[in-house]
Amino acid sequence: MDQEVMIPQNIIDDIRRSTDIVDLIADYVKLHPSGRNYKALSPFTQEKTPSFVVSPDKQIFKCFSTGKGGNVYTFVMEMEKISFPEAVELLAKRTGIDISRFTKQQKIQNEENESQTGTLRWAARTFHNTLESPKGVQGLSYLTEARGLSRAIIQQFGIGYAPDQWDNLINEAKQASIPLANLTELGLTTHHKERGSWYDTFRNRVIFPIFSIGGQVAGFGGRTLDSDPRTPKYLNSPENPLFEKSKLLYGLHAAKDEIRRSESALLVEGYMDVLALHQAGITTAVASCGTSLTRYQAKILQRYTNRVLFVYDADPAGKKSMMAGIDTLVTEGITPFVLELPSGDDPDSFVQRAGKEEFLRYSEKNKQSFIDFQIRFFTQSGNFAQTDVKAKAIRAITHTIALIPDRIRQELYLQELSEKLGISFSSLKELLVIESTMRREKNIPGENSMRARPTPVPEKKMSVLERTFLKALLESSFYGNAVLEFAASHENMLTLPNPLAQNIFTHLIRRYHSLSGSPNDHLDIISEISMFSEPEARNLASGLLLDQPVSKKWHEQTDLNAENARQCLASFLDAFKSLVLEPLIRQKEILTEQIRNENDAALETELLREKITLDRKIRKTSDDLRAMIRSIIDNR
Repeated sequence: MDQEVMIPQNIIDDIRRSTDIVDLIADYVKLHPSGRNYKALSPFTQEKTPSFVVSPDKQIFKCFSTGKGGNVYTFVMEMEKISFPEAVELLAKRTGIDISRFTKQQKIQNEENESQTGTLRWAARTFHNTLESPKGVQGLSYLTEARGLSRAIIQQFGIGYAPDQWDNLINEAKQASIPLANLTELGLTTHHKERGSWYDTFRNRVIFPIFSIGGQVAGFGGRTLDSDPRTPKYLNSPENPLFEKSKLLYGLHAAKDEIRRSESALLVEGYMDVLALHQAGITTAVASCGTSLTRYQAKILQRYTNRVLFVYDADPAGKKSMMAGIDTLVTEGITPFVLELPSGDDPDSFVQRAGKEEFLRYSEKNKQSFIDFQIRFFTQSGNFAQTDVKAKAIRAITHTIALIPDRIRQELYLQELSEKLGISFSSLKELLVIESTMRREKNIPGENSMRARPTPVPEKKMSVLERTFLKALLESSFYGNAVLEFAASHENMLTLPNPLAQNIFTHLIRRYHSLSGSPNDHLDIISEISMFSEPEARNLASGLLLDQPVSKKWHEQTDLNAENARQCLASFLDAFKSLVLEPLIRQKEILTEQIRNENDAALETELLREKITLDRKIRKTSDDLRAMIRSIIDNR
């Protein structure tokens, strides 16, 4: 880590301590209190029973489905697919800690050269700088004059421009030493197979960076300024590990806090709709990145709110999208409302013409429940004109209600539908049972974009003794250096059989030796987790720290440090003694078995002598360790 980041360890520790893990993770999953901890459905896999645990006391997380665990840094690295230095930078911005004095421009450039996330940030800056340059006059004119966007909103959302050239970005990348391979992998350049050459993917387009929840550039959307009808109006980055359209909501990085505060989100169709609404001060607006709303996007929204207002275009395509989106939202426990704008309007044009207050007034007056919207949709489509077609429409509405996971809400909506259509509740109830049964039989396969639940990777077999040893070692660091001091001075006496356990042990001893020697210096074990060289080591350490503490007095406030430190030390020393003696005892067992099976009298006598010597060694080692442990405990 020291080679990668030029930031002092104490600053890295300060950033971690300033970032509350519960607040951070709540941006990605919906947490529910569970005793002293919080639980959630795992963000790393698809599951129905929560297996993801967050400890506010220890500021760590553990996913028991996948085995992943760690601190705020490891969580951000996992979710945003970024490196440790990038995670430090991201959380520093979040906490308002200035680390610019520790970062060198060359280091930043090198990171951008090497990482895809760095290349995306570079590309976003390049597109934005181009918009502000003479090359970007056409793009800036379109945004400010034709679409009415202010310089402030352009800056806030990092909007840029790709000029009408085949190699503008390629040339900029050469000057910045950005590998062409990075550009191609991210879809920023395209390979012409016949000519064996590369060209810029985005040309003569206004560029909209699409951000992750944490504010990292994930990809781009480009709106053409070309009048040729054969040119696609919008072009998005191709799917790749960093850019999965079905898992992103445009504008959410800027809207999430206000959505959580107001307990409501505004869902629109396009980038310009989001930008116009945010510019007007309606900052709960997000868009589904030009795709039909997916279940994954609905799950993301459900982390922040249970109420969503659809404001799509009033044309037939927009209404069909809302009908499909309603089913997607209710499946995730979200209550959808629908706002139909005046004919010919979209959210962008309406709010630019009427302003914020009129938009909000119109919304409050004209928003419909999803049932009202469905009834109106089928009525306007002529589905209620004939009995057989009307029956299909009623089944479709009942199907939507059957998707709601809450039985009480199902009953209430069924009563509402009964009153509005004049159909008996019992008939609708019978239909609901049929729809629910059919749904269960189909088992509603997840969308293609949803990750299949992976089989947890089993940890290498580790003895109970090794786990106890490691847990006491990790836990002891909360109370000072006593255990680490002993472990460091007797390191040569012990080799842990499990490679992962040895990896953690060696790392902690090495880090202990790097301390300045001041009695006030000690390892911040929660920060240390993200510095383990192997991800499996981070996962194991997080799990051990979430287990029941070695000290039964963990949560007591009286003489906390002294008593807990003593109990950790006692447990550690006991495990240490057993681990040192274990190979000797195993050697004795093997020797005893050899004596039992030996037929040659001379060889048997030789083996007996070896056993006597070994017995003496075991007794002496045991006595020495016992005396050493008693001395250490008595002096604490």
